[in-house]
Amino acid sequence: MADIVTQLQDSVNEINGLFYNTAGVLQRDARPASTKDGELGDDLPEGGVDEKQIAEFATAVVASSRKIDALASALPEVELDTEAQLERIRALQRENDELEKELADELRRADDMLTRVTAAFEAATDAALVSDDDPKKDAS
Repeated sequence: MADIVTQLQDSVNEINGLFYNTAGVLQRDARPASTKDGELGDDLPEGGVDEKQIAEFATAVVASSRKIDALASALPEVELDTEAQLERIRALQRENDELEKELADELRRADDMLTRVTAAFEAATDAALVSDDDPKKDAS
């Protein structure tokens, strides 16, 4: 479920960026056009936003919107029954407790292994240092 929620958040951010970019392009390129009477005209001024760019933005917004709809429909149904929600919370808490115990056991085993490896390493380095300092070795 978290994966779907993350994808949904990413899609909402994507469509937000598309709207932001669209507004920016319109603000940058679509200058007001007035008629001879001084009223605003309906036609885009020369050098303004072209039809291809408008179509690209529209296509991107529609595709992103459809993706959001698909992700939202893939979300699990929400239980409206209070008792069902409480039971789900209890089940999730039990699962969390079990995983917490497993994690604590793994951590304890890893600490034990680290202690053994550290002791073996120290013994090996001590043995290597003692053998390097052995005066009998220098006499030969």
